[in-house]
Amino acid sequence: MATFVLTHGSWGGVWTWDRLRPLLEDAGHRVLTPTLTRFAEKHDLTGPEVGLGTNARDIADLLSAEDLHDVILVGHSYGGMVITGAAALVPDRVGQIVDAFAPTTGESAVTVLPWLADAFLPPGGGPEWEVAPLDPRALGADEDGAGWLEGRMTPMPRLTHAEPLGPGSEEVLANRQVTYIHCAAQEFCNDTAAAATKRGFRLVTLTEVSHAEVLIQPQVLARELLALV
Repeated sequence: MATFVLTHGSWGGVWTWDRLRPLLEDAGHRVLTPTLTRFAEKHDLTGPEVGLGTNARDIADLLSAEDLHDVILVGHSYGGMVITGAAALVPDRVGQIVDAFAPTTGESAVTVLPWLADAFLPPGGGPEWEVAPLDPRALGADEDGAGWLEGRMTPMPRLTHAEPLGPGSEEVLANRQVTYIHCAAQEFCNDTAAAATKRGFRLVTLTEVSHAEVLIQPQVLARELLALV
């Protein structure tokens, strides 16, 4: 039995994994799906000071509180930034990393994917420190999938995507199996896939599903995660 900790991405929450989690549990594995601070049902916790560091600590604290070891950390989209930061905080508890960003120390989400700056750095709508969800259709969701996502997505702090990753991740990633999930349908994923390959990470290219569809149609991602065990 393996232990998976699934970490959601931008505007997400525990609900992000409602369709994937049963597939892993039915195969006999333990699955934890925490909601990060200031997301979903935790949206009212604290305020604009919540950033990448806070969310990385969320995951690190969970691994410590549950006394977990040899965990397979999975991060979707922004969640890849989070689990990379968490692994640096508690490296002895991490077995494998399945990462959607492959960041390095000093990078933020908006430096890894510069096009995000238009959405996350200028103020617009609601509090200046908060960002409303993007249209999931821009991330590859069809109409049915977009309806499922839009009904659950909540605003998130700008600092999550502006705060740079802290030190320590390079060493832990160099000594763990790291798998980068490349959704080939999204051109914006190509540069991060190339960077992951250059760093020696295992690359899995998905042509069946888009960046959003790995959540909407989880059978493909479940197949790849179960193959890691």
